[in-house]
Amino acid sequence: MISSVLLLFIAFIIVLIRFYPYTYNFTTYPKRTQTQSGADGDPVNMVFVGSQDQIIQSFQQAGWLLPDPITLQTSEKIAVASLAHRSYPTAPVSNLYAFGRVQDQAFEKPTNDVQNRGHIRLWKTGALIGGELVWVGQASYDSGIELGGTNHLPTHHIAPTVDLERNTVGTDLQKTGLVTDESYAAFTAPILYAHNGGGDYYESDGNVLVINYTQAPLQLTQPAGMISELKNGVFLFYDTLETSLLLALAVGTFFLALVVVGLWPALRWLFQKRGSAQYA
Repeated sequence: MISSVLLLFIAFIIVLIRFYPYTYNFTTYPKRTQTQSGADGDPVNMVFVGSQDQIIQSFQQAGWLLPDPITLQTSEKIAVASLAHRSYPTAPVSNLYAFGRVQDQAFEKPTNDVQNRGHIRLWKTGALIGGELVWVGQASYDSGIELGGTNHLPTHHIAPTVDLERNTVGTDLQKTGLVTDESYAAFTAPILYAHNGGGDYYESDGNVLVINYTQAPLQLTQPAGMISELKNGVFLFYDTLETSLLLALAVGTFFLALVVVGLWPALRWLFQKRGSAQYA
């Protein structure tokens, strides 16, 4: 009885935050990127107000790097680094499209394995606030790599918790002291389950993180406090669940490998003994 009531309550909360009549910000901007073929790509989850020089300076000061262009040489380099699980700090970032064109700017935050990295793509919108350009951005965390099915070039898989990478970008940039203000704003309805053009699943609270380098005040509409808190709580739990499952799978695989390696000499001896007994 208690479990049924709890499930009904959870279902009610999910329906409430999903279908609440939010007042959205930046309604003329694309909500998702697109692949070259026109399929839906990764979600837009950041907005920047500032010059290109300000944005580049802050990312570089935060330890984010400019990616190499996509060429046969860099594609070969990223493929080799991926097979060896080596770092390639300035590995190329594949192209996605918004406003009918590829990204105007991109940055990445490398790890010691090229298969895993933070990255963000940025597009100029053409709009101005306080005399400075407005950009939209798509931030996500790469968590694997394979050869693309159409162009056979290396392409990354994204982690489903795109909000966490959005927040990481904001935290890194805030630490530089070059950002005037950061704030969240409702952009789309909460996304409980979606896929990008590569078939990778993701979920999101539907907010964009607005990074403002100017002194111009931004008029952002926020949902009612209770709804906002409910939505934040649900997706905090969702993100924690996602990362915990991924961590559990990684740790389980690691320990399974240790067990197999540790038991292999004994298993090999046993197989040899059985083989000898069969032919005795």
